[in-house]
Amino acid sequence: MGKIYDSYVKSYVLTEENASEFFRIVGDIYNTPQFQSTDRFIQHADITLKQHMTSVSYLSYLDTKARRLNYVSAARAALMHDLVYYDWHERGDGSHRLHGYRHPGFALKNARELTELSPLEENIIKRHMWPLIPIPPKYRESFAVSMADKYCAAHEILIKKIPAYKRKFRRDIEKMGNGK
Repeated sequence: MGKIYDSYVKSYVLTEENASEFFRIVGDIYNTPQFQSTDRFIQHADITLKQHMTSVSYLSYLDTKARRLNYVSAARAALMHDLVYYDWHERGDGSHRLHGYRHPGFALKNARELTELSPLEENIIKRHMWPLIPIPPKYRESFAVSMADKYCAAHEILIKKIPAYKRKFRRDIEKMGNGK
C-alpha cells in the first residue's frame, strides 16, 4: 500500500533490534510502569492505547526525522499524546464525557509527572487533537504528530469496521514480523 502504511505495520512489531534508535529516544518513557499500563485500555477497535501511542510515535519519528525537524521531541511527545489511565469508552459515571476535547490536558498532566517536557513537547501533546480543538499546533512537529495520530486512528477504525481489511492488516503484521 505504500511506505507510510509499511511503517505503520512495522510499528506493531517494533523491537530494540529493528528500531534501536527509536527505542534509545523513547525507551525511558516506554519502559515505565505508567506507560506499560496503557496496554490494558482500548483506543480504537481492538487496538490498545499503548499500541496506538507507539504507532503514532514511530510514524512521527520517521516523518520528522526525514524532514530534519526535532524528531527526538516529536517521538517522545507523541508517545505520551494520549497518556490517560482510563478506557474512554466507559460511560458509567460521566467522567469520560467530552474525552476528545479534554484528554490532551489529562495527557499533558500525566506526561509532566513522567518526565520533564520542553515547550515544543507540551505543544505537541496539547494540540494533537486539532482541528477538533480549534487552536492549531504552533510547531511543524506538533502538526506532524497530529497528522500521524489521524492516520493511525483512521487505520484503527478501518480495522474495526471492515473485516477484510482487518484480515489483510493482520497478515501484513505477520509477514513484517517474520522479516518478509
